[in-house]
Amino acid sequence: MKVNRFPKMAALQKFRALKLGYDKDLAEAIGIAEALKYAIFKRMAQSPKTYQEAEEKKKTEEVNLDWNTFKIFKLAAKDGLPYVGGKVETSKDYQKEIFSKWGEEGGQKIEEWAKNVIEKTPEELLTDEQKFFKKVWVPHRDDPIEV
Repeated sequence: MKVNRFPKMAALQKFRALKLGYDKDLAEAIGIAEALKYAIFKRMAQSPKTYQEAEEKKKTEEVNLDWNTFKIFKLAAKDGLPYVGGKVETSKDYQKEIFSKWGEEGGQKIEEWAKNVIEKTPEELLTDEQKFFKKVWVPHRDDPIEV
């Protein structure tokens, strides 16, 4: 079975976050949050500003979202974790998407692919969301991964 773009984005963002110095659990949370954010962008064709407004509206309770913790990723944070689509994302969410859904071997293939892409990526692309999207994600998003 061919791996679709969502788990690829999650893994790529995980390894991006790791290379930028985040610990494994937080990098996995960032990875799944970034994949969700881009799925929302694609579905709604939202600009980042409109996305921020949409996140503020989705809050199910009175929550103060922090837009500085994950500024490089343009993600909201709640209690130090990424917040997307009205909920906090964690390492468990990443593990579920990559390893529960695709199996241990499939998850390893996805992560191997992402790690190889990120190892070759200059840091200036890792720290700029638009450049990362255009120069890293777009050229690699349809790389075949069979599981």
